[in-house]
Amino acid sequence: MEESVIISNAFHHVAWGTPITVYFWLVGVSAGSFLISTLGWVFGIERYKPLTLIASLLAIIALLFVPVLLIWDIGQPWRFFYLMLPAFWHNTAPMAWGSLLIMSYMLFMFVYVFFVLRENHRWAKIIGVFALLIALSLEWYTGVVMEFNPGRYINHTALAPLLFLTGAFISGIAMLIIVVWVRNVFVSPWKKIEWKLIEELARYMMYGVVFDLFLLWLEFVHTLYGSEGVFLGHEVVLMDLFRFPYLWLEVILGLLVPLFILLSPLKKFRLGIVSASLLVAIGVYGMRIWWVMGGQYMQSFY
Repeated sequence: MEESVIISNAFHHVAWGTPITVYFWLVGVSAGSFLISTLGWVFGIERYKPLTLIASLLAIIALLFVPVLLIWDIGQPWRFFYLMLPAFWHNTAPMAWGSLLIMSYMLFMFVYVFFVLRENHRWAKIIGVFALLIALSLEWYTGVVMEFNPGRYINHTALAPLLFLTGAFISGIAMLIIVVWVRNVFVSPWKKIEWKLIEELARYMMYGVVFDLFLLWLEFVHTLYGSEGVFLGHEVVLMDLFRFPYLWLEVILGLLVPLFILLSPLKKFRLGIVSASLLVAIGVYGMRIWWVMGGQYMQSFY
């Protein structure tokens, strides 16, 4: 093992646990669903306007849990105010920018929904563009903040932002499909979202699943021809200790099975699309588990 990663012989518990994995997953769901909410009012695709408020509310609700998880994970919650004080601001620290992105994203989403409710097309489009850029930047940041650590071979890859953005895209659509399906059960017929629109979203999700599989294949090839540390990360961490969240939750249940459903006649059934969406959402969370905890395991014990 390269000497550069041996920082001490003090073995300790994993610093980032379940709260951070859930945080990464919720941010992705929020960004992905908000992207769909902008298709009608920002990009002018009229048939998507009925989804705007549902997708925006899903994005807002998902993001509302994020500060709670982050403050809880700090250990000394009262110190989160330091991130907002100029005396403690570090413009070279990725996490400082991440805190700023989370707060500004929430603000812009609320303003966007306000103008949508007022049916102000001009300002809804302007604010929606800014909110979407911040949403994508926030999800890009979650990949970058993990990438900037050469001691964590699993995380230290230039594909990290793409993996997180793709996961956000498919998990956001997946959760939106589930929410719309549940909503359609309880609302009156004239308020229901047309199912053909959901089928269209499912196709977009399928394209994202294919691209996600392609990215994972690139990472797999990289481990085969990489350094000793990279190979060890795949064989010991991903295919042994974290086999369940990596291989079963993400690759098999979260990507391959949904892809089979969406390519087969099962996609003609509503339950088929909903099942594929649920599996995709679970699979993306599986990725967050091995990505966060697996990388720390390598750094702590190898």
